[in-house]
Amino acid sequence: MSYQLSIVIPTYNEVQRIGATLQSLSEYLDKQKINAEVMVLDADSPDGTASEVAKYTNKFKSLRVVSMGPKPEGKFVKGLQVKKGMLGAKGKYVLFMDADLATPLKYIEQAIAELNSGKQVAICVRNLQKSHKGLRRLISGFGNTLVQTLLLPGIADTQCGFKAFTNEAVQVIFPLQTIDSWGFDMEILAIARKKGYSIGLIDVPDWKDVKEGSKISGSSPIKASLQTFGDLLKIRWQLLRGKYKS
Repeated sequence: MSYQLSIVIPTYNEVQRIGATLQSLSEYLDKQKINAEVMVLDADSPDGTASEVAKYTNKFKSLRVVSMGPKPEGKFVKGLQVKKGMLGAKGKYVLFMDADLATPLKYIEQAIAELNSGKQVAICVRNLQKSHKGLRRLISGFGNTLVQTLLLPGIADTQCGFKAFTNEAVQVIFPLQTIDSWGFDMEILAIARKKGYSIGLIDVPDWKDVKEGSKISGSSPIKASLQTFGDLLKIRWQLLRGKYKS
């Protein structure tokens, strides 16, 4: 079966909110009459996330849970989850989103509109000075300055977990992805730029900072920023070496 849209959701220990997320997503897709498949890429969550997802199968035309195997202690796996889901998607367009609904579902429509207009990539962009507070705002601001200077000028936010691609672009970009940690967002956008793809930017003034934070990472802001800086340098080096030419 062909789909207009594939939606990829990476999860780890999301049993407390994945049900509400899937219910909202089901209602949204029905209301907007979007023919979609949904894939939940679960890192063998010990809290029973996969079993909770299975309860909502009848609410979608297609809802699949894909097991990633056990999550290594202290390891970030979101990049790997997203890569596997994107490459396994069957839709004309493919979007990955976080399970916490920090980015409202209404932006799916805008992402589709951007891709319909001829863009190959559409990403949501937050105002980091408003959406983040305290130390996190300071780190995000400094980090984004580095990203724009060294890697992706003109993109004010690379890390929002809501990005859509044409399936053709997915099949070019994601096989070249080498980073599973925090920097995977930067890498896939850098590859997209390298390939000459047009990236549509969608402002998200109503993004919500979910207090529980990402269940996939569990890292502190400082640890995450150090990891991201390392990833940034790796991506820059790989670009200079022609790593992404394939």
